[in-house]
Amino acid sequence: VIPVWLIVGLCTAGWLWPPQVREYLFQQKKAAISRADMAEQVTAQINDLKNEIQTLRSEIKGEMKSDRKEFALVKGEVEAVQAEVMADLLQVKEIMVTLLDMSRDHLGSR
Repeated sequence: VIPVWLIVGLCTAGWLWPPQVREYLFQQKKAAISRADMAEQVTAQINDLKNEIQTLRSEIKGEMKSDRKEFALVKGEVEAVQAEVMADLLQVKEIMVTLLDMSRDHLGSR
């Protein structure tokens, strides 16, 4: 019975065989990987990682340059605002001194 079943299965390209037989006959077997192949794969992975690291380094350097430029611009703006505030404070101080002098003159003339 089994030889007839196998022959009929061959004629039907395995349709009449149970799934276990089809799996055993048609499933691709894993080939043994040699040490040289493994070394090549590891070397290729290392080279890929080196390339990725160099790419990341260049991206980070570019980002750092743009961040430095942005920081310098913000620093300049802060210094300009600080100078403006100091000028305004000096002007307020002069106005207060003038008002104090005027109030003293006004109180002194009474």
